[in-house]
Amino acid sequence: MSVENKYCLCCGEKVPVNTITRHGKLEKTCVYCGFVLDVAMADEGSTADCIVTSDDAELTRDLLKGMLLNKKLAQSVVTTGNGQEFIAAFTKRLAASEPVNLVILDLEMPVMDGITAARVMRAVEAKYGPAKVPILFFSARKCDESLKQQLSLFSPASYVNKGSDSDPAKLVERIDQLVGYLLNKRETSAS
Repeated sequence: MSVENKYCLCCGEKVPVNTITRHGKLEKTCVYCGFVLDVAMADEGSTADCIVTSDDAELTRDLLKGMLLNKKLAQSVVTTGNGQEFIAAFTKRLAASEPVNLVILDLEMPVMDGITAARVMRAVEAKYGPAKVPILFFSARKCDESLKQQLSLFSPASYVNKGSDSDPAKLVERIDQLVGYLLNKRETSAS
């Protein structure tokens, strides 16, 4: 699987590209800042069996779950409040041979942060033998060089900045813009 790179005006360098679906169009965006780099027409997406999310903010968990289900991007969404709860839920699903098509992890959570949870998740996957589940790190933290290096270690993994605005309408808008990307990333990594 080759990684497409394009020049991002915001980052000022060539960057890996995400593909998201928004308003019936495929948008190629910077994996680090989310800046739109290219737009094309999209095909109909499919529904994931299960997406597992972890965020310490209840509002974010509820918004993510609601949007993923309402837009029929997932048949089920499992939400957790920290990395330790996430690992328990993820391991339980794999042990029961239940699918997980995508993971959305906040970077900064109590008990166990998103980076540590991703490390443990990859170890759990190695034990149960499924293909690596794509990870979407979803955080207000800026994607710096250290985080870029982490993304490459957890491949397939991407980062989306959820913004620092506390207005729920802004978060809903950001989630809505990125929700199509989630399944596209899952389908890309499965091939």
